[in-house]
Amino acid sequence: MPDISDSQFKWRSESECFSQLSDTWKNWLLDSGSLTQLLVEKSRGNFRVEVQSEGWTIVPQPAVRSRFGPLAAGHRFWSRKVVLLGNDIPWVLAHTLIPEVSLMSPLQRVLELNEKPLGEYLFGHPDLLRSGMDITHFAESSWGRRSLFYLFKKPVMVAEFFLPVILD
Repeated sequence: MPDISDSQFKWRSESECFSQLSDTWKNWLLDSGSLTQLLVEKSRGNFRVEVQSEGWTIVPQPAVRSRFGPLAAGHRFWSRKVVLLGNDIPWVLAHTLIPEVSLMSPLQRVLELNEKPLGEYLFGHPDLLRSGMDITHFAESSWGRRSLFYLFKKPVMVAEFFLPVILD
């Protein structure tokens, strides 16, 4: 299961990667709407979330931690890793990081999502803001994206790693 903070990923801005992406990959990676909604449509409603792991973690990489603002090296993050399946086929591997300080808000409800999609929760709020996306090459022929969402003025980082089968 990929980790947002893994140093193997060379995250770059959308504009830096644009020319390397096929039109099909651009459609998936650069869409700023709800990925959950896109997957529900693609699967004709046969969509589900499988939680792989959830729990507290420390993010040792200063470059990742600093994206959330000034946080101490020992600041805890809620980590949630899931597989997004359409028609019972894994399409996307997703990893979410939320600083503990962000959960001292109504955002704490994400701790109770279980098998419900995070995207449905986030995009259900009209005051949701999203930063620009970063793109990385993933595995041999796949791509991932990450962005910061702000809900209740609190940051949530989400990375989605698309498996090649999503293009079928």
